[in-house]
Amino acid sequence: MSFGHQPLGVLCDTGRTKGDNPNHAYMYGTGPAADEIGSQPDLRFMTNLELLPRNAETTPENWLEYNARQMPYDAWPIAGAKSRMEPLEERVPSAEAAREDRCLTRDQAVRYLTDRSDRKIVIGKEGWIRLQKAGNAPAPRHYALDGLMPLWHVNDLDAYATRDYELWPVSWIAEYLGYTGTAASATARKQLSRWNVFPVTRQPGANGEHMYADDQVRALHAHRPGKGRHGAARDGGKFTADPA
Repeated sequence: MSFGHQPLGVLCDTGRTKGDNPNHAYMYGTGPAADEIGSQPDLRFMTNLELLPRNAETTPENWLEYNARQMPYDAWPIAGAKSRMEPLEERVPSAEAAREDRCLTRDQAVRYLTDRSDRKIVIGKEGWIRLQKAGNAPAPRHYALDGLMPLWHVNDLDAYATRDYELWPVSWIAEYLGYTGTAASATARKQLSRWNVFPVTRQPGANGEHMYADDQVRALHAHRPGKGRHGAARDGGKFTADPA
């Protein structure tokens, strides 16, 4: 993708101004000149687009969809550009539609939940898929790339982040999972790590425990294959099927 011999990229808008950057005053100081810079739109220049070979089997539509999902989730394309300072005059016809496209890939969805300032949700990428399969996390809104790329809508992610749940310390989780003994909490932490879920917060004090969302623990435990019962599912920690 080039303009003559000059490589092209994509100019993206974020809906913010440079003044919204918390480091703006540190970078530009204060005064009329800094205010003028702060009023400028915060545009991003993307150059990490994968080339589409002439003999590629990938369709142009799928190529565009894939590269669009490599952009930051809070940015949308508005024009081709030779550089950040040299955008092409012709704007992308679908720029407004791109702004309203609020569906995110798995990686973007996990990053979006982590970046929330009001109620941060930290989940590993594999943990997100496990929670979805267990019925705790929202299902994808739709799929791109001929059904190969699941996409989650930010409205569903916001609803998940603000859902009601209790906070359980590791010692409670250990008891719920049926672990006993002096190493019960350590064993519970190992299981949580295998599930790829992370604490929401920590109790105060030097001996405070990490606190996890109880609904995630319940869902993953219920969805956990039973040992010695030929993979029987569990309901509330109990097997739902009799041994064969």
